[in-house]
Amino acid sequence: MKANNNLGAYPYLPVIILFAGLGSIVGGLIAELALLFIFREADFAQIGYQPLVYVGLLGFIPALLTGVIIASQKLWREDHKSIRTTFLVGFITSASYMGAIVLYLGINSWIEVGVLLAFMAGVGLFGAINSAIAGCIALPKVCKTGFDISAKKEDDGYKGLSFTEQ
Repeated sequence: MKANNNLGAYPYLPVIILFAGLGSIVGGLIAELALLFIFREADFAQIGYQPLVYVGLLGFIPALLTGVIIASQKLWREDHKSIRTTFLVGFITSASYMGAIVLYLGINSWIEVGVLLAFMAGVGLFGAINSAIAGCIALPKVCKTGFDISAKKEDDGYKGLSFTEQ
């Protein structure tokens, strides 16, 4: 992204804000659509807006953390590793956040540890998919023009138009 005619400028704050907002909203929409798909006889009025709100609010913190980590890595949209990295970072932040919440609630047996790991993997995969979708929208595009007025100009040997010489 070219800002102030400088190709090196990276929009940290917009990336963080878009990841936090889009990541949580996308997660809520996916949860809402999944519930409507699972309960096919129900309509939106029966399920309501609760999944959208609850998943959106619960997913705000991991989406914000993902945005901070992605912005600190300066990822661009057309970069080959951008989708892979956003997927991995989304998985780690979502799984860690959910694991911390469940650990705060308490674990009493080894069976609950296995359930916790399975739950963390499921929530992590959900967060990774949300992060990849948000990355396709929120990451800035690479400036392909190559114009940068701050760079030193090279002499190309141009002397003028041939018909103006005398």
